[in-house]
Amino acid sequence: MIWTIIGAILIFSVIIFVHELGHFVAAKAFGVNVLEFAIGMGPAIWKKQGKNTLYSIRAIPMGGFCKMEGEDEDTGTDGAFSRKKPLPKIVILIAGAAMNILLGFIIVVTVTGVSAARNGGIASTVVESVNPEAQAAQFLQPGDKIVKVNDTTVHIKRDISFELSNAGGGESIVEFIRDGQRYREGFTPMQIKYDDGSVGYVIGFNVAAEKPGILNVLHESVFQTVWMVKLVFVSLGMLLGGKASVSDMSGPVGVVSAMNTAAQSGWLNFLFFAAFLTVNIGVMNLLPLPALDGGRTVFALIELIFRKPVPVEKEGIVHFVGFVLLIALMVFVTWNDIVRLIA
Repeated sequence: MIWTIIGAILIFSVIIFVHELGHFVAAKAFGVNVLEFAIGMGPAIWKKQGKNTLYSIRAIPMGGFCKMEGEDEDTGTDGAFSRKKPLPKIVILIAGAAMNILLGFIIVVTVTGVSAARNGGIASTVVESVNPEAQAAQFLQPGDKIVKVNDTTVHIKRDISFELSNAGGGESIVEFIRDGQRYREGFTPMQIKYDDGSVGYVIGFNVAAEKPGILNVLHESVFQTVWMVKLVFVSLGMLLGGKASVSDMSGPVGVVSAMNTAAQSGWLNFLFFAAFLTVNIGVMNLLPLPALDGGRTVFALIELIFRKPVPVEKEGIVHFVGFVLLIALMVFVTWNDIVRLIA
């Protein structure tokens, strides 16, 4: 467990560093004066003053920040963030999340490439064999290429199980191509149980493996990353729709526990979880909530539409209130994590 904790700290540090680096590079590109670029939180253990920016490493290896001039007040200088036009503001604000998603993609490429080399191929959406007990055995044949499930295009194997899970195991429709002809059939998925006790749904066939190459590794990695993004929104939809509650959310303690579980099944699974984590953080940061990058982007969009910015001081108050609420939520989910571990 201790190595997982160390690994988790390193992963979180890299995720935050990459996020803040995105803001930093974009801010510099648009002429915003960055007052401080810090890795970690708490008291500084190393500092170096650059031409315009103070670079620092802080004692607590979690978090970090890119402090820009004029974020929460109008300093009146050309280098202030508040003095920039809306579009540069938006680019600067979303750059952190974009870097998180890019980092996740790079990790997925690594995991996919290594896995493909180990296993001798990449899972396709082409049927290799069909489970005779599956209802789909009545119409699927080896060589059929699955192209849609429940009217949603599938690009990789994971897309198939994702769409079946969204349907909750109910009656589904599969589209496939055979000898250049497209077919459409209805079926009831097979239910399976995973090692952790959770339930999943499958059509009931094994897929053929493709010989790994640069193009199909990139193809697999792109759509694995897209799947991660979709999973975040599905989870949010469950939360808003009442299918999940706030008590089901996890904070840092719960994340470390999940990382430990992933690490026990191999370092590739640990890395894949890290990729999901950085993509998750990137997407969540884009939500239109106060204090998050997405919330700040909303104010930039208001300025773009109405050609008049919201006073910086008023925007700052909104983000401060949002920050307090986010801290309260973090404390709540962390407490829930601890209770779940003790129980």
